[in-house]
Amino acid sequence: MNRKRIRLIAFFITVLGSAWAIASAESNADGGGIVGVGDYIVKVDNPTYKKGNGPKVFLDEGHNNYQTIADRYMGFAQAIEADGASVKPFREKFTAQSLAEVDVLVICNALNDKNAKEKEEINKWQLPTPSAYTSDEIEAVHSWVKAGGSLLLIADHMPFPGAATEMAAGFGVVMQNNFAFDAAFTYKPGDMNLITYYKKPPKPSVGKLFKHKISRGIDRVVTFTGSGFRMKPGIKHARILQLGDGSNTAWPTDHVDISMSTPFSAGVGLLQGATLPYGKGRVGVFGEASMFSVNYAFWADNYPLGFHNPEAPDNQQFLLNVIHWLAK
Repeated sequence: MNRKRIRLIAFFITVLGSAWAIASAESNADGGGIVGVGDYIVKVDNPTYKKGNGPKVFLDEGHNNYQTIADRYMGFAQAIEADGASVKPFREKFTAQSLAEVDVLVICNALNDKNAKEKEEINKWQLPTPSAYTSDEIEAVHSWVKAGGSLLLIADHMPFPGAATEMAAGFGVVMQNNFAFDAAFTYKPGDMNLITYYKKPPKPSVGKLFKHKISRGIDRVVTFTGSGFRMKPGIKHARILQLGDGSNTAWPTDHVDISMSTPFSAGVGLLQGATLPYGKGRVGVFGEASMFSVNYAFWADNYPLGFHNPEAPDNQQFLLNVIHWLAK
C-alpha cells in the first residue's frame, strides 16, 4: 500500500472517529440524534413462525454492550419479533443456569469495564482492550454451545474485537482488533465505507458472499465498516462474507486518533462473516453490527446505517436467515 493511500485512510478515520466521539457525547448529554428506529417501520411480510412460537433469542446487555434493545438494536429486535420469534435482554452473568432457557444467544459489541469507563471519562476507546467476560463465563458459553446452544457473536471495529478475543478463540476464531475498509472507498466526504458482498462479485476487489443456507435468496449484503477476522487453521467452518482484493485494515491504538504511524495491512481474505459447528451447537460470527439493525449516522445528516439503507435491501432477510440457521 503506498504512502498516499495510507495518508488518505488515516485522515478519514481520524475525522470519522472524532465525529463518532463528538456525536456520542452530544447524544448522551442532551438526547441529540435519532434513538432506535426513528420513523422507520420494521415489518416482515411473511413471518416464519406464528407469533410467540419462534425461538427464544436473548441479546446480551450485561457486559457494557454498545448495542441494546432500547437503542441501537431496537431494529434488530423488531425484525426478529416480526418474524415470530421472541427477543429479550440478557443482563446476567453467563452460567449454565442462566443460559438454560436460551435458544439463541446474541453477544454484540461487549466491553470490559476498563474501556467502558474510559469512554465515559475521555470519550474514546484505547488499547489495551481486555476481555469483556470472565474465564468462567467463557467456559459456560462454550459448554452451553457444545451441548446444543446457538451463539451469534458480533464484534465491530476496534475496540470490540479485542474484548471478544478470548470468547472467540475457543471456537477457533481469531478476532482482529482493526477497522476494515472497502477497496472502492474513495476517501471523499460523504463516502460512508459501505462494503458490499455479492455471490458473483463483478471484479476481484468486491467482497464475496458465499453460498450457504444463510445466503439463500440473497443477492447482496452490505456492511458498514466493522472489522475483519480469520479462522485458526484446521477449524471446520463456512465462509459467509470475505473481503476482496484491495481492501485494507487499520490497527489503531486509539479509535479516534490515527496517524501515519498507525499500522495498516491488506484486508483481502479476511472475513466479516462465518459459521461453524461446535459440538452439538452452532456459532455465527460477524465483524459488523449495524448491518443487522436500524441506525443513523447523526454526524452525517442521519445517514442510514443498517438494513433500512436503500443500498442494503437484502440485509433484513439476511438477518432473519442467520436466526433461522442458528435456531435449526
